Amino acid sequence: MDLIDKSGSSIDNPWLYPTDTNELEHSPVSVIRLVQWNDYCTRFKSYPAGVWVTTDLDASQLERVLDHVELVVVEFPRSRDGRGFTLARLLRERHHYQGDIRAAGPLLPDQFSVLLECGYTSLLASSSVPLVRWRDAADSLSQARAKPRTLLDRLSRHRHS
Repeated sequence: MDLIDKSGSSIDNPWLYPTDTNELEHSPVSVIRLVQWNDYCTRFKSYPAGVWVTTDLDASQLERVLDHVELVVVEFPRSRDGRGFTLARLLRERHHYQGDIRAAGPLLPDQFSVLLECGYTSLLASSSVPLVRWRDAADSLSQARAKPRTLLDRLSRHRHS
């Protein structure tokens, strides 16, 4: 898996993610599954750096941990599952989470702009998708944002501000 930032570039990935064995590992960069939260905190007398959740999670279940983690990883089971987009938006808007929200799973470069709009700041991308496709998606997004808006668009945005 490649760690992709907002610019579509691959970046260093120092994080320790959950494994299939569910063995807890204590480290300043440990990311654990939410169901392991209490066990980790009791066993190591500290908080993990991040938490890994699935798209079927209710955002309110994360409230108790958000102040203690710098990273929330949301695992998409398939690219057509839109619940992860909603979860990120709720974390940003309702729960005011300021840390890194990372998407993981079989996502497509075509979804990159929506991920960013919903509040994601990075993603774990399959190595099967060439890195250049993520950079192209980010470039397309920055070009779209740079285009002049229509009068109707500007008035509409002004009215909602």
